[in-house]
Amino acid sequence: MSDRTDAAATVRVAIIVLAFCFVANMLVRGVLEAYMVFLLPISADFGWTRAGVSTVYSLAFLVIGFSGPVVGILFDRWGPLRLYLCGMLAAGAACMLAGHVQTLLQLHLVLGVSMGIAGACVGVVPMAAFLRRWFRAKLNTALAVGHTSQGVAMLLLVPSSQYLIEGVGWRNAYAVLAVVLVLGLLAMAALVPWRRAEAGLDGAPPRAPTPGVEALPEHGPGVSEAIRMPAFWGIIASYLFTGIGMFTVSLQGPAYLISVGYTATAAAEAFGLIGLLVPVGMISFGWLGDRIGRRRVVLISYAGTLIGIAGLHFLRDGPSLAALALFVVGFGLTFGSRGPAISAIAASLFGGRSFGRIYGLVSIGMGGGSATGAWLGGFLLDSTGDYVVGQSVAMLAVVIGATPFVVIRAIARY
Repeated sequence: MSDRTDAAATVRVAIIVLAFCFVANMLVRGVLEAYMVFLLPISADFGWTRAGVSTVYSLAFLVIGFSGPVVGILFDRWGPLRLYLCGMLAAGAACMLAGHVQTLLQLHLVLGVSMGIAGACVGVVPMAAFLRRWFRAKLNTALAVGHTSQGVAMLLLVPSSQYLIEGVGWRNAYAVLAVVLVLGLLAMAALVPWRRAEAGLDGAPPRAPTPGVEALPEHGPGVSEAIRMPAFWGIIASYLFTGIGMFTVSLQGPAYLISVGYTATAAAEAFGLIGLLVPVGMISFGWLGDRIGRRRVVLISYAGTLIGIAGLHFLRDGPSLAALALFVVGFGLTFGSRGPAISAIAASLFGGRSFGRIYGLVSIGMGGGSATGAWLGGFLLDSTGDYVVGQSVAMLAVVIGATPFVVIRAIARY
């Protein structure tokens, strides 16, 4: 009876940890993704170029990416509680100050640097490291659930932010988001039994062994060994070019839909639908990956992304339900769908005491790609006056991002 009670308590804590990671990433990532509907009103209010305003979003992801190694080290040393508290403070301060900015530099510091720090402290690096303490055989499933928070964030916060902007203006909209974000994060943090949660599965009280669950490996490649592995650089390259492809399109997406004839509300709702499909795609591709292999399902997801961007391209002559549906379905089902598989592959290749540091280094590719893509979309639009060039570059970047899953044996065997 005692073993059953301990096992049930362990499962309960694991679920709470997963729920906390999900909500924290959803709220912070949702505010970041909502910037796509703030893009036009901010640009119109100050008269700034599209590239100039887009670089705020780029800077946030650049900070997230290059903070990855530091976040990994801090997670290994501090544990999750202190790290998540830093993220909560940074996110709340950023949203509260956003409505008071007067210069482009202030906007970069508030929504770029501060939100970037928040995203790093509660994002995929601490999520992967935290969930790995509690999930073994089901790590891929746990990561898939955690990553779906990005889609839920788009579903809830992108359309909601557009309604707020239309109702109270973009400055007050950020103040409302600040309240929602801080209250939501504090409420979830209060539910976590932190001492038990930080101990992890192996630090839990004695319990009956769970079939199919392997112990957390004590030893794995160190940082110096990992950086000599082709798979390490392959994962970075995949994250880099995939980020370029996805974010060259996504940040400019609502503005593009408006330019071809859709209303701002319809454009925001289209991206809300994409957010609805993101969790469906992540879970479906995760389930499929366990049956046909992660490599195959990742390559299928890249093909879906290319189809989605092609649908966006077909909208250049005006609104089309078929082309919009192609974009929403193709892009939505595959947006972020590779993240759980790549995280699980990284955990298999680099598992051990240095995993937080190694995965933090890998995340530089993720942040760098997202930042580059966000900036590149605005730069190409300002340079050419057309969205088509950016969409073409995005498709090429997606193809390059898929290449490591074909040419690097250590990655392709999964």
